[in-house]
Amino acid sequence: MPMTVNIGLVTNEALVLGCDSIASVISHYINPFQMELQKTRGGKPKLDKDGKLTLKFSLSDVEEIVTDAWGGVTKMFEIHRMPTPVVAVTAGLAKLRDRPISGFAEEFCETCKDREPALVTVKQVADEFLSFMKGHYDGHYAKSPLPAQFREGPEFLVGGFGKDDNFPSLFRVIVKESKIRPEFVNGKSGVSWNGQADAVERFIRGYDGPLRHDIEERVLEELQKYHSTMTARSAEIINHVLKELKAKMPNGVDINLSAPSKIALPWSNYRTSIAYGNLPLQEAVNSVSFLVNLQSGKARFARGVATVGGRVHIGYVTKSKGFQLLNEPELVHRYTGFGDGF
Repeated sequence: MPMTVNIGLVTNEALVLGCDSIASVISHYINPFQMELQKTRGGKPKLDKDGKLTLKFSLSDVEEIVTDAWGGVTKMFEIHRMPTPVVAVTAGLAKLRDRPISGFAEEFCETCKDREPALVTVKQVADEFLSFMKGHYDGHYAKSPLPAQFREGPEFLVGGFGKDDNFPSLFRVIVKESKIRPEFVNGKSGVSWNGQADAVERFIRGYDGPLRHDIEERVLEELQKYHSTMTARSAEIINHVLKELKAKMPNGVDINLSAPSKIALPWSNYRTSIAYGNLPLQEAVNSVSFLVNLQSGKARFARGVATVGGRVHIGYVTKSKGFQLLNEPELVHRYTGFGDGF
């Protein structure tokens, strides 16, 4: 369950990354009162030899419930230093083998320091990072009884500058599936997101995935209903005409109407128009910060446990300066006692 928000914005001069700082814990539950209790022939609940109720359920009945959440988590980290600065932000599983993801990122970064031959492209770094994390992912679940469909990420947005690149690039790394997908490469610009980002997606695209799916399904459902109604009505009219003519339907005549085709709605018309490539660095930082806070605000005010929020972390990567974190405070000690003289 990707309880976080990651943003990656690529301009012509920089990659800007943003994320929240909340981590959450989930557990898997079944609501027994929504399940089908096994019953005797007399209709009474069936008990086992220990006097316990028995029920039937499928894995789709299992629910993921957030049981705890806390802030102060590091989700953005450098995974390769100059002259090929590459940075990652993570979503999904917060720990592997009881170690935070940031710890693995630091370890990987150190292994790359004296590597021969050196990694000189962002794609090479992303490939090696995926291989490194997949090994730990497989080890994490090696003896786990958890079914594969409930095993989480982690996932990453990984980007930066290759040693000989003039433009930044960004990749999506999906550890569970051992996949890397290019988001923006070869001078292309734009914004990507990961984790819990429905509010971000609505702002950028004008809709989110579930909303689009529901609308398209509803439109198709209404078309099918209309098709059924028109087919039935056409048959009534034809039968009435044949009856009045005292005639029979000729053999081989197909009176069925063509099935409705799926309508392609103009979803691209609702996209927010932003010239990402031309954004000055400060405006790119402002944009990423806004998007992270947009998702955090929804999580804060919506019902339920806020699984996105906390301090917003922003970093950027340029060809000349490498990776820079913005306004990151030192640890502080605020809770110095009650101050009542005792």
